[in-house]
Amino acid sequence: MHPSRSRLIAVLAAATAATLAGCSLASPASPSPTGVATNPPVSGSTGTVTASPAASGSAGAQTSGERTVLIQDGLRIHSSASLSAAVEGTAAWGVTLTVVGYDASGGPWPDSSSPGGWYQVEGSTVTGWIVADPTDTAFGLLSSIGFQDKQIDGVLYPTDWTYSDNNGEVTFEPQTGTDLPTLVIREATTLSALGPAGLTGYPSVSSNSEVVACGYTGTLVKYAAGSGTSPQPTTDPGGGSVTRLADFAQFRATLSASYAIDIEMNYSTADDYAVFENLLDSIRYPFPDCEAVTPTPSVAS
Repeated sequence: MHPSRSRLIAVLAAATAATLAGCSLASPASPSPTGVATNPPVSGSTGTVTASPAASGSAGAQTSGERTVLIQDGLRIHSSASLSAAVEGTAAWGVTLTVVGYDASGGPWPDSSSPGGWYQVEGSTVTGWIVADPTDTAFGLLSSIGFQDKQIDGVLYPTDWTYSDNNGEVTFEPQTGTDLPTLVIREATTLSALGPAGLTGYPSVSSNSEVVACGYTGTLVKYAAGSGTSPQPTTDPGGGSVTRLADFAQFRATLSASYAIDIEMNYSTADDYAVFENLLDSIRYPFPDCEAVTPTPSVAS
């Protein structure tokens, strides 16, 4: 995964009370912190996310359109492009903000090679600035869904995608098109119960063993098909019908003594992979590390 997508444990542990006082993450959220931007800041309120997405994981100089909040604890909206500026309101997980400007004067944020900067945004009641860290918000509008039987409180995914909820796994894919990318979330009692990692015929091209999803560390491995490989319909380990594309990504983590998760995707474009990154950054579990405030680097939080 790109460094900007990884919340490294070593840095997380270094966050102090002093730095947290200046961060831009919202204060601890309720178990269901969905909501609109509010004034004064609150830890959670009600709201919905609708409409079609624009697929991109970039933190570039976006000056219009929408961004959806990925960070589980919500995002603070400042009065100006500075962490020391007053906090005007809070945008909770899943809320969409309208971008009206961009300021490149901040950052780059710690543990991120992405351009530092700020988005000027408008919420339902607040106008202000949020840090332009791609792990905090995603370009466009996203839909939210939870799967309580699989111990997943919520994920964010493109609104022009659909999902199939099956025994032991959920499969997401676009509603239309050919050679569709597929994103699958699988759960089991242990990692070994999920079966072997990887995909036959797809050698590993990169591995990151310190990827954090909602407070939990796991391993993210990216694979690529051999030269000349064409899309091949097949059945995944959970019984779902998928098409093997040029690239494959897989994140695995153990969240408790009896719960392990596998999030994997067949894809062929950067925009497809952005869907995987956004879901991984947004996923919420009903486990202690996810319910607690996740420590984060001070200027990116």
